[in-house]
This record gives sequence, C-alpha cells and structure tokens, in this order.
Amino acid sequence: MTPKVLAQLDQLDADLAQLLDRLMQEPHSVLAHKLSPERWSAYEVLQHLMLSEAGSLRYLKKKSQGLSQMKKAGYRAALRSWLVTVTLKSPLKFKTPKGTGVEVFSPVESFALLSGQWQKQREEMRQFLSELPLEIFEKEAYRHPRGGMLTIGGMLQFFKVHFERHSLQIARTIHEVTPR
Repeated sequence: MTPKVLAQLDQLDADLAQLLDRLMQEPHSVLAHKLSPERWSAYEVLQHLMLSEAGSLRYLKKKSQGLSQMKKAGYRAALRSWLVTVTLKSPLKFKTPKGTGVEVFSPVESFALLSGQWQKQREEMRQFLSELPLEIFEKEAYRHPRGGMLTIGGMLQFFKVHFERHSLQIARTIHEVTPR
C-alpha cells in the first residue's frame, strides 16, 4: 500500500471513530426515527454508507484479479475523481445506486452492533488493500457508479466526501428529531 493510501485510510478511520463516538451518545429511538417516509433515519444513512463501501470493496476484489487488463491511470482518472468530489460537495441530490438504498436496509437492533459491523468492514478493507501489489495503486482499478474509472486513491477520496456529505445529513436529522 502506498503512503498516500495509508494516510487516506487513517483519516477515514479517524472520521468514522469520531462520528461513532458522537452517535453513541444518542438514544436508539433518535437514531431510528424517520421524519417522513421519504427521508432516511440516521441508522439508514449509516447503512447506506456501509453498503456503498462494501459494494466498492467487492468490486475492487473482483477487479484486482485482472491487474494486467487495467489501464494505467492518467489525467482523466484524476479529472473524474475531482468531478466526483465537486459533485458530492454540491447541494444537489442524487438517486442512490442499486443495492445501497431503502430496498436493502434492515432494521437496526443496536447501535453497538451496527458500529461493530462497520469497524470490522473497515478492518477487512485495510487488510485487503495492504495485500495488493503496489502497481495496482497506479491503475484505474475502481468503477464509481456515476464517475467512472478511478484509482484506489480516487475511491478513498470518494469515500471521504461521501462520508462528509452524509455526516452532515445525520447531524441535521438528529437535530430535527431531538426534542428541544
């Protein structure tokens, strides 16, 4: 794994730990509450983020078997990564890709269980990335559902801005749900 990717992973894990520490203080009822049928609860947002990362990792595991067929990343992959970042930082709303939305959410039994699953998933991702050959980090190894082919660093950048976007959504939802 490259030092840059390691730093990105460390930052993702630190951001996750900070969010989970904050949410641990909230009652289950607040995290599970939906303000309306079309709006997600905090738990549903967390599940969406987890499913997005899990699907990305599944894709990367499959794709990494064909290292020799991957294109070397160039300015186009960097441009696509930048476009994904800018788009996710905008106030625009997007339809969730198949397999990461309400159709696959399940009831959350406890915050501890959900956070434990996510932390385990992150550990598996770190382990997998640490075992990859260094040359894969210079290739277009990951396909973003809307942005196209990115490097693994681009994938982690997507995870970061996606996480930031939905962390704000979680904070807004909790603020609106919590009685004053």
